Amino acid sequence: MITNEELDRIFLMISRNIKYYRLHNNSEFCDRYGKITQEKLAELCEVSRSLISNIESEKVNQTFSITIVATISKVLNIPFEEFFKEHDFTK
Repeated sequence: MITNEELDRIFLMISRNIKYYRLHNNSEFCDRYGKITQEKLAELCEVSRSLISNIESEKVNQTFSITIVATISKVLNIPFEEFFKEHDFTK
């Protein structure tokens, strides 16, 4: 059985990855700097901007469905499995 601590770690990892790929993107929806706003991502995923904000926030304990991750993956043109990998984006 998965512990709450393990589950929290998974949600945090996915949240960080979503934020990173939203801000470092090369999809048809990004601006000239390779970014997509939370508002634009929410619109494209047909969810509220506050949901995207809560997903990306490390201060909010937001749960979300695999469907939301799959939709974000498709919009950002990032392979679904990338959201479930630990990355060191500081390099």
